Amino acid sequence: MPSLAFVVISFVAALAPLQSAQAGKLSWLDEVVQEVVLEAKAGGRVASGAEATATRSVGRLFVHEADEGLEVVARRSDDLARAGRRVDQPSEALLRTKFARLLPRDPEAARTFSALAPAEKRLVVEMGETAQRLARRYPDQAETMIRRLGTEGLSAVRVYGDDVAEVLAKEGPESLGVLRKTGRGGWTFFTDTVLPHKKKLLAAGVLGAFLADPDQFVDSAGRATEFAVREFAKAGVQLASALGGGAARGLESSIGQALATYGLNAPLLRQLGMAAAGLVVILAVMVILGLPIRWLFRPLTWPIRFVLNRKRSPKPV
Repeated sequence: MPSLAFVVISFVAALAPLQSAQAGKLSWLDEVVQEVVLEAKAGGRVASGAEATATRSVGRLFVHEADEGLEVVARRSDDLARAGRRVDQPSEALLRTKFARLLPRDPEAARTFSALAPAEKRLVVEMGETAQRLARRYPDQAETMIRRLGTEGLSAVRVYGDDVAEVLAKEGPESLGVLRKTGRGGWTFFTDTVLPHKKKLLAAGVLGAFLADPDQFVDSAGRATEFAVREFAKAGVQLASALGGGAARGLESSIGQALATYGLNAPLLRQLGMAAAGLVVILAVMVILGLPIRWLFRPLTWPIRFVLNRKRSPKPV
């Protein structure tokens, strides 16, 4: 048994420097991002001592990562990029050039950067460029925003655009799942439909259900599902567009069932049935409004009248 304990202790002792090195890389990335923010705020000029002290006094930015290694953070960032169809593979030379633009006056940081693995270099550049854009766009709240976003939030901003930063920072990391699972379509539904009714949906427990499983509420095109219509109705929120879509799907299903009784449930016949139903709706509206029905068929009868008039017109002598 003593020999087994010695082996375990030796393994832990050997693993500790590796974990410390990985945590050190993340801390170094944190420092790099802070320096990039400082450079962006300075606008290319050399930052004053007061500015540098103020920036470094904000403390650690990446507080959600629990000292994860850069490799783990890079893998998670790549997964999000693939989900958003934004996978870039820049060359080593391009990555070095980009890093030099981010921190043009820090040779020590450049040496540390050159020793990183390719995936880690790509992550550092992506984090730095995204933080730079945010610092220029939101100079007074850049550090607070980046701290709330974390590395995964910064990756989402890089993939989906700067406009998602404010919502992610305000709503917290839970909203990242909407982007991960549903992409831009689900995100638009989240910002345009869910957030305006946040209090009602939160009180009814619908908001939590949406964040946990947004796929149930919105399809790949960003349209509300029938499940969403029912759940939002419980919270007193009516989804008019979704109700229309649900009604259309229900009508198509009814037409399909009617055709199936005659063995004619083919896609083309269902579409013709939908078109006929739409025509009936238009005719009914015209009758209600008192409009002449012939107006609807005028585009169809015009060619016939044109041919008949040509036949009736007298031929020149």
